[in-house]
Amino acid sequence: MLKNKQVVNLFLCSFIILFVGMGLLPLLPIYAAQFGATPTVAGLYLAVVYIANAIGAMLTGWLARRLTRKGLFAAAGLLGVPALMPLGQAATLWQVMFLTAIIWCCGGIGVALINVFTGLSVDSKNRGASFSLMSLPMPLGTALGSLAVSGLVTWQGYQLMFVVLGCAWLALPVIGLLGLEDKHIPQPVHPAAGGAAWRGQPFLLLLLAALLSSTAIYFSRLGTSLSMQALHFSPGAIASTAAFSGIIAIPAILLIGVLSDRLGRRRFLTLSCALTVGGALSLTVAAELWQFWLASTMFMIAGSVNASVAPALATDILAPEALDQGLPRLKTVSSIASILGFASAGYVMDTLGGASLYVIAAALAIVAMPLLGLLPRPKGAVRPPHASAEAQPTRSHSRTTMLTAWLPGRKTR
Repeated sequence: MLKNKQVVNLFLCSFIILFVGMGLLPLLPIYAAQFGATPTVAGLYLAVVYIANAIGAMLTGWLARRLTRKGLFAAAGLLGVPALMPLGQAATLWQVMFLTAIIWCCGGIGVALINVFTGLSVDSKNRGASFSLMSLPMPLGTALGSLAVSGLVTWQGYQLMFVVLGCAWLALPVIGLLGLEDKHIPQPVHPAAGGAAWRGQPFLLLLLAALLSSTAIYFSRLGTSLSMQALHFSPGAIASTAAFSGIIAIPAILLIGVLSDRLGRRRFLTLSCALTVGGALSLTVAAELWQFWLASTMFMIAGSVNASVAPALATDILAPEALDQGLPRLKTVSSIASILGFASAGYVMDTLGGASLYVIAAALAIVAMPLLGLLPRPKGAVRPPHASAEAQPTRSHSRTTMLTAWLPGRKTR
């Protein structure tokens, strides 16, 4: 596992980013509606926000080679503060879009760097559990962030809420400069010697599967808020779906992260697709608050599994020197999925209705499942406990392998 100090600091940074982002997300379409945004415009607004998130993630690898990772993380944290605090005083929709885009761009850089820090610091035996721990702030931050956001909006309105979130964001540059430990990875002569390069076929298959499954989740998340708004649920009730789903998802995410180290990561990514299908189809008939809670919980678990197991699997596949490029690109794919989902979900809902939107989301998740089956089993992955005894190496064979490794001109199997 990670060193204790690094664990705590990375966890805190991840929590702050997701506390703000996931706490705000359900209410952003509602806030945009105060400026006259229709469902289509609200979807485009969120698409613009996640375009900025994708740009931040894409720039991470390039900037990390020119700056220190610590410095880049602190700079992204510092830039988000003057964007968050005045957001409640915005007078037009374009100002809201611009300031929110800055926040999500900084968040994209921060989350991508957290994945890189984690990938460079853990071994394969504990990789799933470690990334699961780093993704735990998604449900935890969603639950607490949604409660804080809805409570502050109900009490004093949007202006105070954004100021409070800005104060919380201010902790990021402090932790980045004083608490994170960077690790230098020398670039070898042969870049793929320790594993696959990020352009390799297995990693590209993982990117495609992640794109489809994440798009389905974002389709459904925006559809959930818009469906509840159409049924005249209050902002507090809409925010409660995120809070409830976050609380329920916490133990499931921890369990799945540990089990992925033992049973393999592909099956749990497939499980996240299945949960997305079930949640999307359940929304086609949802009308009561508990039904939206149930669907949101499925999406929360599915999204958290994608956020933890997919980077762990990518770290299994990639060479250490490729992590600075590969893991930010995996984060970029999630941002692209949010762009596609938010840009088109509102339009599909306006033109075809909510039921059609949820059927399309379910279809995307179904298509992602066979792609995950095409991924090879990473070298060094932990063998599932039901593997046959014949496949296990014998003690004598292990001794032979150790001896022949020292002989010149000999290669071990």
